[in-house]
Amino acid sequence: MIRNTYFDIAENDLQYLESLLAVKSTFYNQLAVQCQQVAEKYLKGYLDKIFVDEDVSDLLRKHNMKKIASKLNAMKPGLDLDTIGLAYLTDFYYDARYPGDDFYNVTEEDFEKCLSVMYDTVKKLKEEFG
Repeated sequence: MIRNTYFDIAENDLQYLESLLAVKSTFYNQLAVQCQQVAEKYLKGYLDKIFVDEDVSDLLRKHNMKKIASKLNAMKPGLDLDTIGLAYLTDFYYDARYPGDDFYNVTEEDFEKCLSVMYDTVKKLKEEFG
């Protein structure tokens, strides 16, 4: 059973993504969205953990990973989260999932970039805040 925390849900999402990678899934839109979800939940988990004396509820309710990463970077300048990469990854939350003018067919190359940003983010967060 998954515990009700950002970290546990993020870890479960990561394990799910990695199980899809193990079978060489090519559903790149869904895979990109999964990368976005993993990164977002890790970011929100650390934001919620670190800023206990500050109201960060607005950031926790939204999907703007660039803003969350900027806040964490400001607190820990050496963290150096890739805000540009995270802004790119954030776009997949909607653009790879819903029809409309902004709908986007994710290529393998796009997905590889999403995967790289996600793993870089998770690695840096775990190293800094463990």
